[in-house]
Amino acid sequence: MRLTSLVSVLLVTLLGVGAAFWLDAKEARRPWPKPTPPPPPSPIYTPSKETAPSEEEIVEMAREHNQRLEHTIEQALIEKDAEQREAAFTFLLPELVQVDPDRVAAMVAAFGPGEARDTLRTEVTRQWIAKDPDAAIRWMKTLPEDEQQASARIAVESISAHSPAEAAALAEQFGIGDPSKRRKASRD
Repeated sequence: MRLTSLVSVLLVTLLGVGAAFWLDAKEARRPWPKPTPPPPPSPIYTPSKETAPSEEEIVEMAREHNQRLEHTIEQALIEKDAEQREAAFTFLLPELVQVDPDRVAAMVAAFGPGEARDTLRTEVTRQWIAKDPDAAIRWMKTLPEDEQQASARIAVESISAHSPAEAAALAEQFGIGDPSKRRKASRD
């Protein structure tokens, strides 16, 4: 390309851009419409016809709710339906462990020895050690020796992935793997 043709293209481009700005400046700009203010708040107040529950009523509703949770979990364990158990352990047991851990401990104690008690104890241990390790350890110490050791193993497995030091301390506390320490842990 020659220099004169390059200069010509540049001049035509500049003239085109200048003309566009000149034409745009001649157009009358229309202002945007003003925004309208919001309407005034309604002066009409209608009181609710429902009364707020009293403190005693709230406590009673909570107690009944926790009873329903406990009953549903027990039914899932008794019926041995895998889907019901999974739903109970995923949704209901964590809530009950959080709001009423004493009820959960009593629920485990109420089940006689067997598969249902072992399954419930295992799930309670997994979930409780994750939420409140100190309370879970106190609860595990109230269990019979064989269940105490089984629960301690489950608790160690549950927390070992995210806290190996805590898992090692827990294993040492319950004397997992060492018979001499097992006797000491049961005396504490």
